[in-house]
Amino acid sequence: MDKIQWDRLIKIDRTWVDNELQEHFSDVSSKIKLKLYTVKVSGTQMLPDSIVDALLQMLPDYVYNNNEIQNLGERRAALSANQFFGQKDPKADGKYGELLLFALVESILGCKMVAHKIQTLTNFTDQVKGGDGIFLGDYTIFDGSIQPAYLIGESKIMGQFSAALKDAILSLDRFHNLKDSAKFRSTELLVARNNLPIDDSIDPEELFERLNPTSNVFKDQILVHPVLLMYDESVIAKCESSFSSTRKEFEDNIRLLIGDKKTNIIQTITEKIALSEGVKNVYVDFFLIPFNDVNKFRNAMYQAIHGIPYPFYS
Repeated sequence: MDKIQWDRLIKIDRTWVDNELQEHFSDVSSKIKLKLYTVKVSGTQMLPDSIVDALLQMLPDYVYNNNEIQNLGERRAALSANQFFGQKDPKADGKYGELLLFALVESILGCKMVAHKIQTLTNFTDQVKGGDGIFLGDYTIFDGSIQPAYLIGESKIMGQFSAALKDAILSLDRFHNLKDSAKFRSTELLVARNNLPIDDSIDPEELFERLNPTSNVFKDQILVHPVLLMYDESVIAKCESSFSSTRKEFEDNIRLLIGDKKTNIIQTITEKIALSEGVKNVYVDFFLIPFNDVNKFRNAMYQAIHGIPYPFYS
């Protein structure tokens, strides 16, 4: 067990978090962790441009494994990765959230993604219902100890925090409820095993065992659900338009007003998890990113990937 040093397999530039995100608070309570960030501001605006560019640089590592990137070459891999993002209405495209979740989990949790929806990691009959990435690694729990873990992610980019949280927990519940859990567990892990990355730096036997529910190696692991919630936050838009004359004043106002919401956010998440009989039994690690307008982020991602704006029609 733990022969693979998962943290060392991560190739993305993990400094992007400090460059692009401002952490406001974190909280750990038994099996629930949460961290709230905002995108770093530009003057008296909160713009998506810089974080979008950082995510664009990670596209090859999101789509391809190390061997594939070496075979394609870095430049060709970067160009080819774009084709996996179809010309879909950015308001309905969940892959931007999956990409951001991948970047957060690998950078902050130090766990390596081994399968995602682009590799058909999903329920066979409904692509939307699959997990947003499977990761493996060593996870630090509430008491500070480090446990081997497999992680099945979920990402939501929506206009309201409450709606994003509700949808995320409903999605997670499919892995745990009486009706669907056996089907979803077997499907996700089976498809993941059938799409294992061929990579010289990863021991395929250990990788297979960690995704095989009948093995003792698998049973030694804890299940963690990393969850990204990116949502519109009215106080950010209000600070942007009314209260801020400099970058520092804008940052200070955001820090103050987001801090006022801390207790309510923690309480809401805790109460919602407690209502899910299955989800409350495993670890859930939330990444919260309130933004001034999530459609600006989506549209900027589309523009960066495709080189043209999405052709919205009235």
